[in-house]
Amino acid sequence: MGIFNDNIDSERPKFSERINTIFDKAEAVYLKILRAATLIIATLLLCYAAWMGVQSLYKMSQSPDSVQVEVAKVAADEITFAEMPVPDGTKTVDGKAVSNPIHQQYYADVVTRYYTLFKSQFEPFRQAEDKNLTQEEFDDAFLNTSERLDAITHGKFNFEVDKDGLETLLVVMTEAAGKPITQKRLKEYQSAKKVPVPKKVQRTRTTQRRGWDPLSTDCENWYSTPVGCAVTRTVQTPYTETVTTMEFPDGTQSHFQIFRAFQDRYFALLEERRKSSAEQAERERQSIIEGVSEGRFSLLRALQMVGGFLVLMFFFLLIAIERHQRKIAVTSKRS
Repeated sequence: MGIFNDNIDSERPKFSERINTIFDKAEAVYLKILRAATLIIATLLLCYAAWMGVQSLYKMSQSPDSVQVEVAKVAADEITFAEMPVPDGTKTVDGKAVSNPIHQQYYADVVTRYYTLFKSQFEPFRQAEDKNLTQEEFDDAFLNTSERLDAITHGKFNFEVDKDGLETLLVVMTEAAGKPITQKRLKEYQSAKKVPVPKKVQRTRTTQRRGWDPLSTDCENWYSTPVGCAVTRTVQTPYTETVTTMEFPDGTQSHFQIFRAFQDRYFALLEERRKSSAEQAERERQSIIEGVSEGRFSLLRALQMVGGFLVLMFFFLLIAIERHQRKIAVTSKRS
């Protein structure tokens, strides 16, 4: 029995040593895994912090003042199919505003050039009954420079912007005048003949009607039954009359209307694109302002990431110290 007990006692240390060895190996494996995971996470964290830092600095370096409004442009092909929806008229303004002589000279010059374009490219196709506009009448009908000068004088209009638009207008209208479709439309009007067109017109006819007014006292015995007097009333009677007028066939527009339609289409497109360009520029400015704000926030986060990286490195250092201590302990046991 004594021998058996001695064998058991001798085997117990060996068993505990095996368990300790297993735990030591498991602990070493976990430390390696933790070490590798810490290195990987720290590397990713550092890379992410660097990327956020660069991105933040780039956003913060942007300035809203760097955004320029794109210049609006209109091509001749975009106005050559324009038509006037209704017959147009001339517009006059009483008096002229006192303005910069340079502005006055420019508008006088641009009216002369524009009027020359109209006379040389559009008016040759007019019919004999069409009015021959003078330069002053042409200005009032199309450019109305007196109103433009007044608006510029009172700060409601920008001269340089208007000048740019008018210079482009001259170029586009000159190009549009030479387009085949424009020449075709002008020649169609020149050769067009008026035809009788019957139209129904609503009118009223005035008639006199006899009736009885129970409230009237302008007759003898008005108080007798029936009370009142006979009266004559004026009655408006509506009726329809067919009127025949001489008109050009549908779809025919004069040289004056074609010129006006081209100009109106040009200014409509120009205003639309100027507005679109201004809105786009404003969106870009707002985007830059938001980017600067986001950049500052991202930079703060990047600094936080760097702080996290340093914390992980501290834990990594502790793990490295622990591994080193274990190696020393193992060496000491062996010796």
